[in-house]
Amino acid sequence: MIKKTFFGLLLITTSISQVLASTEIQGYIYVNKPISSSVIIRDANNKILQTTSNKAGFYQQDVSNLTPPLIVFTNENSLARKADDNLICSGNCLVSYVHSLQKDRKNTVNINPLTDFLASELAKKVNLLGSEDLVNNQSSFPIDDTALSSTYNKFNLLFDKALHQIGIEDKSFDPITNINQDITKLLDVLLFNRGYSSATGKVTETILFDMRLVPISQDAPLDYYQAAKQKEKNINAKKRIFILGDSTASNYDKKVYPRMGWGQVFDQYIDDKTDTIVINGAQSGRSSRSFKTEGWFDLIKPFMKNGDYMIIAFGHNDEKCDSSNPKRGKVDVANLCTYPNDANNQKQYPSNQENMSFQASLESYLAVAKELDMTPILMTPVTRYKDKNNKIAYQDQNKNPVSHLHYTTNKSGFAYWGDYSSTIKHTAKVNQVALIDLESLSIDFANQHKDDWQSYWLVVDPNDPNYPYYKTQSSGVIGNPDATHFQEKGAHAIAKIIATAISNHPQLKQNLVDVKKFINKN
Repeated sequence: MIKKTFFGLLLITTSISQVLASTEIQGYIYVNKPISSSVIIRDANNKILQTTSNKAGFYQQDVSNLTPPLIVFTNENSLARKADDNLICSGNCLVSYVHSLQKDRKNTVNINPLTDFLASELAKKVNLLGSEDLVNNQSSFPIDDTALSSTYNKFNLLFDKALHQIGIEDKSFDPITNINQDITKLLDVLLFNRGYSSATGKVTETILFDMRLVPISQDAPLDYYQAAKQKEKNINAKKRIFILGDSTASNYDKKVYPRMGWGQVFDQYIDDKTDTIVINGAQSGRSSRSFKTEGWFDLIKPFMKNGDYMIIAFGHNDEKCDSSNPKRGKVDVANLCTYPNDANNQKQYPSNQENMSFQASLESYLAVAKELDMTPILMTPVTRYKDKNNKIAYQDQNKNPVSHLHYTTNKSGFAYWGDYSSTIKHTAKVNQVALIDLESLSIDFANQHKDDWQSYWLVVDPNDPNYPYYKTQSSGVIGNPDATHFQEKGAHAIAKIIATAISNHPQLKQNLVDVKKFINKN
């Protein structure tokens, strides 16, 4: 029978209607380092107490007058995201949830990414979006043994191996109540952020990553030794190549194989002699604006050093500026959209919102690269396998070739319109930085593969037993091809195109990639 306390707090259960006497909570706030911040405690009756943690991240508070369950959180922009003043949390909180307390004693309630992940998983069990929705939603919700058991089971699947590797053998280890200092070893090799609902624009579940920016999942549980080794590489390699981009470049979980982003395999095209590593920060669904406002850039920025490379590859989601789209137009404009330059290459954006200019958004990354003496590389977006009419090319008697599509026109719903690829080229020119015209290069490639393009873009046989995930998918399968994303062969093809362009570029180091290394790659 499962413990009646959340996160393994094996205590004397107190009736939620019972007033506690001389009961305290205390703990540590830690995110790769101790966090000194405010701590807010809310009880079942929405009564709130507030305290602060010290420089060591330690806090304590008498909660004798509170009624459990308690939500304990800090909202000090732990994720470096822009906060929404209308919400208690909006992408910047760390959360712990305590179902019951030990009466007349000190109760340990730590706050860290692991407790936040557990709170997020529990929240989803009761139809909330994640840990922050748990904080923002002040209504009561049921917690039962099934939800608790499922949450624990997932935590154990993801972290038992890593806990064992750092010397924590206790199978009932609880990140909220355990004060074993070894847990900081684990927290030091974790990165975390929030998901994003494209339908509503709201912050969703907690996502934990290893030091390769690969999401920790049941198919990829955390390996502490591997993560620690990768962190050392991230810090000590002679050079780093950072990929800033969207779903065409991002890392994918094993369960969706053969889907891959080109950034997922790009490290295979780097010259081993250069002691250069790739840090692929690209994230699905992000634009040049949301990649920064959602905190993704801040996850990788601490690793950036003098002499590194920054590949900036946006455009697919920056184009989502149609406010008349009934499904998600207003949400996209509010969170993703940036506007391209006009026909005279003048920036376009609403009054006092220059961050909605595509050029200005790109230049915000160039400013960081300049400040850190990095080499930025601007890239036009990789092509979709579509023709000038936005239809799949060479399909069903269609003889139209793959064409340039990264532009918007004067249509209802668009405040401004123009050409995104041209804006990137202009931004590279005026800022005197390297440009790779990946759109043109990938269009040439696509039109050379009109007979076998489905081997490169995501078109999977749903009945293939090797790919069970696609048995239930309605997109990316034969009958409804995904003309935007790639499978493994396509990811390698695009990575090879980019590597070749880098090796031939007069502004870039000639020894960054190894031509011989990828000459036989598909």
